[in-house]
Amino acid sequence: MSIPPHVLKTIPLFADLTPLEVALLEPHCRVRTYEEGQILFVQGDAITSLYVICQGTLQIFRDTQTGHEVTTDILIAGDLLGADDMINDGETHASSAKAIDKTILVDIPALWIRQHFKSFDRLGEHLLEYVSKRLHQAQTEMEQRITMTAPQLIACYLQRLCFLYGFDPKGFDLPYKKTLIASRLGMALETFSRSLEKLSDHGIIISGNHVSIPDIEKATTFVCFECSINDVCENHPKRGEKNNF
Repeated sequence: MSIPPHVLKTIPLFADLTPLEVALLEPHCRVRTYEEGQILFVQGDAITSLYVICQGTLQIFRDTQTGHEVTTDILIAGDLLGADDMINDGETHASSAKAIDKTILVDIPALWIRQHFKSFDRLGEHLLEYVSKRLHQAQTEMEQRITMTAPQLIACYLQRLCFLYGFDPKGFDLPYKKTLIASRLGMALETFSRSLEKLSDHGIIISGNHVSIPDIEKATTFVCFECSINDVCENHPKRGEKNNF
């Protein structure tokens, strides 16, 4: 299904395109819908598209030689899939992608994008900015896994969920299964479960799939104490304008 030009302009990546640029891009955009559990592509598949997520959630993962699934990222509405491939001129996907829930994407042929970069004033710039931001996030997460304990990593991730989804920290339901969150944080499920039990001592209460953070100050002190970016972190309660801290 094609996408109307006025809808295309509502996507942040394309918001500042000129009318001529929209007219050039629009015929090559297709809307794709993937149901829960449906695979978009698997590791090693040829790169064919740049995807813009309009609705839903995607799991990005790799399979080890022992058959263990390692989640490298979870993407939500507004995120791009394949932007790094556009920049690096990759030929095959380094990871697999699967819909966690019903997901709607805008699909743009990768070859067409590469051939027409110079036809757009700022599209390449926006892709570079996005890839740079994701790389910085990945570097921060690597540092946090060294300096923070498992309970601190989980608590930090819960704060990030509040920022990303606009959840009220006083009470919200996890948007993903605990097994997926554990995989995203690089933890064994047993470690993840034990760590959840320790969070109540730090102002975070988890009951089943429900999370509440009644003591925001206590939780923030616990989460941010060992973090080197707490003074600029967008997930910090005093800075996250999207959340309700």
